Amino acid sequence: MGLPGLWIVLFFIIAFLYSAVGHGGASGYLALMSIWHLAPEHMKPVALILNLVVSGIAFIQFYRQGHFLWRLFLPIAALSIPMAYLGGFTPLKDDVYQLGLGVFLVISVVLLNVNLRGRISLKNDDALRVLSDDASGFSREYLLAAAIIGGGIGYVSGLLGIGGGILLSPVLLLLGWTQQKQTAAMGAAFIFVNSMSGFVGFIQQHPLWESAAQKSASVAQDAITGGSILGIYWVSVSMIVGALIAPVILGGVAGSWYGSKKFSHRGMKGILSVVLLIAAIKLLLR
Repeated sequence: MGLPGLWIVLFFIIAFLYSAVGHGGASGYLALMSIWHLAPEHMKPVALILNLVVSGIAFIQFYRQGHFLWRLFLPIAALSIPMAYLGGFTPLKDDVYQLGLGVFLVISVVLLNVNLRGRISLKNDDALRVLSDDASGFSREYLLAAAIIGGGIGYVSGLLGIGGGILLSPVLLLLGWTQQKQTAAMGAAFIFVNSMSGFVGFIQQHPLWESAAQKSASVAQDAITGGSILGIYWVSVSMIVGALIAPVILGGVAGSWYGSKKFSHRGMKGILSVVLLIAAIKLLLR
């Protein structure tokens, strides 16, 4: 399956920009795949798989720099993981999915450009942290609020095939719970666990393996083969992922390394917003 060089470059750029702020890039991948006219039924699993790869890379980079807060992450993830599974398991008609995705992309553009206090420019200026991992300021109210927020975002994530980091990050900043690089580290971990949970839920709708008897041409062959084979649907998904995985990994490694050190993505934010907005308009006008 050949991809034009332009698309390879675009997926690299998306992975680079998103990983630099601790995100996996699902909204960007979905936007590009929508413009690329990829079948809606393939977009969700492809985005989740690419999200897993990039968010995992980003998490490692930011974790190694000491920006991760386990005590805040655990209550957020406690509800987000099962809710992402439930969202991934929830069937959606193509037109409903495209409408929901279009609305989400518009929201993403707004969140990318809103002027938040301590916005994620990832400059090395977060010596003053809002919370530390050994802080005693995590009250029950904070933990309960964190769990509820995580659960709500988790369900939307599984439903649309995203990781939810682009929704969680501004919430953390607005509530004053994290600073810039802490937000990136939390977002990367949140995206990874949600993408994994949503992907497992999605597999329940589309089993990886299909009965060979369903695919065999004759009753005699059915009796001989038995067993199971990789479903045609997942073969198609694997081909798409295989074509995109290399530029996405390279972009994820480069972006997360640069972002965890020193990076201001302000100049590229406009380009990313245009891509998301074009895809959103395209989906909403279908």
